Amino acid sequence: MIYHQFQQTPFQSRFSGSKGWLAFAIGLIVMTLVLLALPFVILIGALSFITLSLFGRLFLKRQLAKFRQQTQGFYGFEPQAEQASAETSSRFNDKGPFAGNTPRQGRTFEHNPNE
Repeated sequence: MIYHQFQQTPFQSRFSGSKGWLAFAIGLIVMTLVLLALPFVILIGALSFITLSLFGRLFLKRQLAKFRQQTQGFYGFEPQAEQASAETSSRFNDKGPFAGNTPRQGRTFEHNPNE
């Protein structure tokens, strides 16, 4: 009795005749359309990535210039990041990377295991 259940595959009755051919044709059409559309999707993606990266750089440059102008107007001087980068670059260019090191200044806290 159990052997009789495995004599026929369950898909044989579902996908036979016109239903089977229709499913095969739909699958073939879908695969063909996907393969034809895939290069265009990749091309559109690449072009949009290139345009976004180029215009993004220009937009960020403009935004950074506005930000620097606002910080200069608000504080009355250039932001500290530019001063630090200028000092670092002059330090590296003059005497080498380790020539201008100063001892660290700050507070050191000892670990208290009872706290």
